[in-house]
Amino acid sequence: MLDRNDARQFHYYQPGFGTYTTLTWQSHDTNQNRLKRWISNARDAAAGTTFDDHVVDAYRFLMRFYCPGDRIYLFGFSRGAYVARMLAEMLDHIGMLEAGNEGKVHYVWSIFSKWAKRINSVDAEQKEKDALYGFMKALRETFCRPVSQIRFLGLFDTVNSIPRFEVNRDKFMFPYTAKTSAKVIRHAVAIDEHRAKFRQDLISDANPNALSAQRKSRAQPARQGPLPQGRCTGEAFYRPAPPVRPQEGGRLEEDHDTHQDIEEVWFAGCHADIGGGLKLDKGEDLALSHVPLVWMVHEAQRAGLKFDPEKMKLFRCFDESMSNGGLSTGDSEKDHQRHGTDEESEFETALWTASIHGHIHDFLQYGHGEPWPTVLSWKVVEYLPFRRMGLQPDGSWKPTRWPLPLGERRDVPKDAKIHVSAIRRMKINPQYRPRNLLRDGKGKNGPPLEHGIDTWEVHAHPNCPVRETYRRKVNETS
Repeated sequence: MLDRNDARQFHYYQPGFGTYTTLTWQSHDTNQNRLKRWISNARDAAAGTTFDDHVVDAYRFLMRFYCPGDRIYLFGFSRGAYVARMLAEMLDHIGMLEAGNEGKVHYVWSIFSKWAKRINSVDAEQKEKDALYGFMKALRETFCRPVSQIRFLGLFDTVNSIPRFEVNRDKFMFPYTAKTSAKVIRHAVAIDEHRAKFRQDLISDANPNALSAQRKSRAQPARQGPLPQGRCTGEAFYRPAPPVRPQEGGRLEEDHDTHQDIEEVWFAGCHADIGGGLKLDKGEDLALSHVPLVWMVHEAQRAGLKFDPEKMKLFRCFDESMSNGGLSTGDSEKDHQRHGTDEESEFETALWTASIHGHIHDFLQYGHGEPWPTVLSWKVVEYLPFRRMGLQPDGSWKPTRWPLPLGERRDVPKDAKIHVSAIRRMKINPQYRPRNLLRDGKGKNGPPLEHGIDTWEVHAHPNCPVRETYRRKVNETS
């Protein structure tokens, strides 16, 4: 849906984990190579073995095309969302290597990832942390150029299933989560996912004020003399877009303040119902993933990203009845200034259909959209003592192995923002009673059908079909 006719807008897409095959194996399609590719993809899907390649390749793309003053928008689903967060934090700390230094990317990443694993570790000595940070600082000052604040980070159900960042989490003061000072962060989280290996990695765990302060401390020192006027480095030199004028000393004007705009919203559905990718079931017109997709597209538009209106219409993400070019503002009065009609738009009908009739898939239940061998394999995993993070009554997170997960529901913070589509589904469908949203707690099974849906109140953007969110009433959280 991105606008690919705008010469000033560059795009880069990575395939997901488990599909990152090498060109060598693709060009020699023998039985042996097909077996190697299958084994490699299986390992990658299970443990994220190509995590480094994902981060490094995305970083190289930015090296080639980034020009001072550009706005960077990052998106990711599942472990891809974790890749986006790690890439954003790497840019915060190290900046962008100068073009021509592609051979150093793997080395810089190895230094940064080593520091990232130790920064919150209780066991790691402060001397070691300081040494790694000092080395990163030297790399930044010697080989890198400054990067404008990342404009937008769009995440679909982030999970950290990367063993190298999960290992020994019980020795960490906090569950390690990639922290970034991106200006706008949006995170769509699944209410109904309950596999142990797909625990959510919440962005709201980080302190926004602390992140903004960290960005100041990581700023690139001023270079001696200004950057050349009208010239960018690397392949970006050939771009038709006019360059942004640098400040004296090579510092870039950034259109940001110290405040971060962060929203983490919970949607009905399992992990794949948030990020998409599943085939439509028989009789299903629109997938449940249509709802978080529309939400994310509109949030990215509000942050300045250009989409192709015709493609948005094709995917029913464009509301032609709105007075502002198909973009929901969150202002109910402005959003409902129809072009001479009070009829419900096709856009809103699609949202309603997806939120009410879109199927919720369950990888731990037979007959819920997945073949039985897949369900059986995931059921076996639930009987293994994997380390996972559990939400404590005081709001903190603690690593635990016991009791076994056995399909327990995700922990939902008491002050979580719930999307209007999930509240609507609970009101209309008496079969939909997600236990982790109700007072009964998380557990394995949902409450009885006669159980109510508790008391919720509008938190923000009332009457907006795209942006309206709810929170539990204060007297219901005690």
